[in-house]
Amino acid sequence: MNKLVQITLKADQEKYNLDGDASITVVDANSYYIGRIITQHHGWITFESVDQGGNLGGIVFIKEDQVAKIEDDTPNLRYYMITQVKDSFNLEQLNKTVLAWDFTNLHDLLINVADAQPFTTFEVNTGATYTGLITQLDQQEVRILERNELTLEHYATVIPLDDIVCVDTNAIDNRLFTQYLRQSQKQEFTNDLDLVEIYFDYTFDDQYGSFAIGKVLKYDDDNLVFESINELGQVESIAVIARSHITHITEDSERLLFFNFLVQWQKNNGSFDPDRLERSVKLRDEIQSPAEIIDNWPEDQIVKISDSIYHYPDRLGLIEDRSDSGFDLKIVTEYGLGDTSDHDYSDLISVDLAGSERNCQIFCVNSSFS
Repeated sequence: MNKLVQITLKADQEKYNLDGDASITVVDANSYYIGRIITQHHGWITFESVDQGGNLGGIVFIKEDQVAKIEDDTPNLRYYMITQVKDSFNLEQLNKTVLAWDFTNLHDLLINVADAQPFTTFEVNTGATYTGLITQLDQQEVRILERNELTLEHYATVIPLDDIVCVDTNAIDNRLFTQYLRQSQKQEFTNDLDLVEIYFDYTFDDQYGSFAIGKVLKYDDDNLVFESINELGQVESIAVIARSHITHITEDSERLLFFNFLVQWQKNNGSFDPDRLERSVKLRDEIQSPAEIIDNWPEDQIVKISDSIYHYPDRLGLIEDRSDSGFDLKIVTEYGLGDTSDHDYSDLISVDLAGSERNCQIFCVNSSFS
């Protein structure tokens, strides 16, 4: 089986001039693909992807001359080396069909895509991505009906073929959306799982309107225990949330109907709680506040918090110091430990009791010191 690699595209790099000096430039990748190179021909890399949870993904076609770097040893890849790639979404056989496509150029490739009629994600040379269904194709451009949240645009989006640097087909999120659209024409969905959207009082404008989707497992007058769901309908974390920071709870929306469908699909597929987070939390215990949880949290264990003041909705780290009013957090980055941030207990929105990110982050932190 081919070795896992990490591919960064030129379109996904950002350049920073240190202290405004253009002669000292740092290139940073804010996006990349992880998976196996299957073949390289006609100027395109055929790539079988792996997602952040170690699940087999779809087939991605990458334009060779748009690749910035291919790496075989990164903190992320070291984590995948000790995990087994799982076919949780039954994509192996579907991927074989895509791998059998015959093409000599991008136009030929997109004929195959159009015939199969899957929702497809295109990345262009500016780093922008477009997801939709192909409606027209010629030698110069492709037209797609683009996905806009839970609907399709009425007017086609035109993408010049020369601008396309990546074609991501057979992705599980696109396949689930396709199934949702098809089933929504035959049946009326309900939110029988009692999922909710919870909105918080973040102070920064770019966080305004941010929310979490999931299910309230337990609550008292001051706090609630919340099972957060990721974009595929799987358990992402179980957290304690301070009710004082909740501005609004929605129990009825089209988005919740969609997530109800996703959760039901994952449960039927046996992939709803892959990290067994539900088993790790004792719901019979009295609910501790976020501040009480932090006060008792071991300093050698990574914790994930959400704070109403800071720019990022959540951050992971190691607790460095505590006081009567707050604590310091040594922030965990993708490559190890970074800066320290200070937090007041009164600003804490939530603390994760269990989360799917922590195992990967723990490994990345440990491996950075090995």
